[in-house]
Amino acid sequence: MTMEAITLKEFLSNIKDVLEDSFPLHYRVTAEIARLNFNPSSGHCYPTLVEKEEETVVARTDGVIWKTRFDDINKRFRDATGQELKEGLKVLLVVEVLYHEVYGFKLGIVDIDPSYTLGEFALHRKKILAQLEKEGLLDKNKQLLFPLVPQRIAVISSASAAGYEDFVNTLENNPYGYRMAVTLFPSYMQGEQTERSILESMQKCLAKIRDYDVLVIIRGGGDQVDLHAFDNYKIGRAIALYPIPVLTGIGHRRDETVTEIVAHRGLISPTAVAQFIIGRMRDFEERLDGSGKHLVYAAENTLTARINAVKEFSRHITLVTKFFLQQSRGHFGEIVSDFHNNVTRNTANKESFLKQYPVSIASAIQSYLKVHLNKLDRQQDVIEMLNPLQVLKRGYSITFHNGRVVKDAGDIHSGDRLTTRLYKGILNSTAEK
Repeated sequence: MTMEAITLKEFLSNIKDVLEDSFPLHYRVTAEIARLNFNPSSGHCYPTLVEKEEETVVARTDGVIWKTRFDDINKRFRDATGQELKEGLKVLLVVEVLYHEVYGFKLGIVDIDPSYTLGEFALHRKKILAQLEKEGLLDKNKQLLFPLVPQRIAVISSASAAGYEDFVNTLENNPYGYRMAVTLFPSYMQGEQTERSILESMQKCLAKIRDYDVLVIIRGGGDQVDLHAFDNYKIGRAIALYPIPVLTGIGHRRDETVTEIVAHRGLISPTAVAQFIIGRMRDFEERLDGSGKHLVYAAENTLTARINAVKEFSRHITLVTKFFLQQSRGHFGEIVSDFHNNVTRNTANKESFLKQYPVSIASAIQSYLKVHLNKLDRQQDVIEMLNPLQVLKRGYSITFHNGRVVKDAGDIHSGDRLTTRLYKGILNSTAEK
């Protein structure tokens, strides 16, 4: 039996009718955008859609988004996800079956549900965070001590980004007059080159790591797009293992990216990062001022206490000296009395002898008195010499360090604050060597 021949157009028209009859509705289909071909002249977009199983393509077809729908679909997707439609994204499409005798089979894309892509982003982020936590890296950078005065700042950013300009302007125009040294390591902050570029900049900074106190990763300005690049395992791991604190300000208000979560501190914008650094320097200055006031107060109290102690010691020495002199005078009086009694008795018994030697006895008495008076004078002089005020009056001084008397120069170090008590007045000084 011979079949009647038909034209190619008739045959393809029959296929079109069958397809339109079999698939008359809109259908929800998940796929990955392998290519995104936009025609500027017509305004139509022609994506290539694929499905993969372990990186092997198991299904492929072409699609089309007509100009009348493309702008609206792309805008709603960008507003919801913070991402432009681009190659590599997994999407949930609302499609209709299209077949044309000349252009063949296509899926007409009526809409794209951004919630599915958001779920894919969240799942991707969750897997990366779980891996970093398993490796013990999630909080590793946070455990580093933040420098008290973060003045040497390494920055990874695009040199032309508005966010970088805001960051530098905020630092330079801070109200306290602080001065910071900023070194830029230029990098792509969006697009397919973001991962490689940021990692290369981190390696360049690492080669000079002793020159920097903190590393800052910032972006900002323009649309909130391409943040998916910061949900990256390699970047997250590099930040976690970085030897200095890493601050981020990638300029968005959505869920935190992996980059922000593993950083020492994630802030909302480049300006916020600059304000945080200025705030830490201000905190240090206020603590320093408070410590200085406390030191002055403690020094004044110590000095007052030492002065009072010296006065009390001087008063005590005066009392002891008077008591000693009184005892010495009483003792000398007893000696004179005993001597007088002895002389009287001896004179009475040996009057004739004394008459023979009046000159000798008088000389002996004078010598005896002179010896004891000289001895008493020497004792009084010694006691007066022991008085600290007399010692200071002769040009000596007493030096204190931390409230203690300095006896050995070896106990003093360069930069130590010293207090010297003179006969009149007190000197404060600093040891040089």
